[in-house]
Amino acid sequence: MLLLVACGKQRPSHVLPPEQLEAILYDYHLAQSMISDLPSSERYQKDLYFDYVYAKHGVTAAQVDSSLVYYARYPKELSAVYLRLADKVEGNLKRIEQEDLLTILRKPKAVEGDSADLWYDSPLVQMSPSSIANHFTTEVPYDTNFKSNDRLAWSGKTLFIHSDVDSLRRYLHLTLSVKYANDSLTSVDTTLYTTGVFHLAIADTAGYKLRSVWGNAYYKGTDGSGPLLIYDNHLMRYRHVAPADSVVSDSLRVAAQPLEAAADSSLQPTRKRFTKRAKQKQS
Repeated sequence: MLLLVACGKQRPSHVLPPEQLEAILYDYHLAQSMISDLPSSERYQKDLYFDYVYAKHGVTAAQVDSSLVYYARYPKELSAVYLRLADKVEGNLKRIEQEDLLTILRKPKAVEGDSADLWYDSPLVQMSPSSIANHFTTEVPYDTNFKSNDRLAWSGKTLFIHSDVDSLRRYLHLTLSVKYANDSLTSVDTTLYTTGVFHLAIADTAGYKLRSVWGNAYYKGTDGSGPLLIYDNHLMRYRHVAPADSVVSDSLRVAAQPLEAAADSSLQPTRKRFTKRAKQKQS
């Protein structure tokens, strides 16, 4: 039940309900926080963040401003909105701290074996055409996971929501890149226009030592394109293993050495006896 109704006051039609205003203010202050973290060279994009908030909630800046002016006449109602907002922020901060801890625990560690999944970001990535939510990057820094001649592959699934929109007006561009110790780069990419699966692989590392691996996603669309989901992500590392025949031949060669040495040692006493007999005959 609305606060103003409970207090016996009739809220004008142009004023946003307290619950809706609370949700808008939460996203608005979150956008402010994100803007404060931007480098000074990118502060000019601040309007894009606020526009995204208004578009998300289907309101205009004028509606929010007029609603705040109205609620300022009723300090108790406005205070209640901000108290709930503070509780929500505190709860979300605790959740973010827990997620950050899980992310740290998911960070790649040395994994033995012929293959390993190095994906440690969220398995579900949500994107939108907005310039503040249309790109995503995941990176695996160098550690003992990487060896020369490793094969790498990023695979996953995509879901374009509101797929009835003209597919030529929105697309997803995916890139998998590898940086080597000699600072050279190798990249593979693909562009998707419809819901489906993708698989990007770098099979030939030319024997160079790997320094880092990262994947990048860029979503291009219009306001009517709707959100995009990238899910079931895997970043696989496949270890290069020597062919079986070379392992067998090497083991045979190594095993043959002690047999030959043993044969030589067994013949030595016989050779000594023959030599002694020959000397006795000559004398």
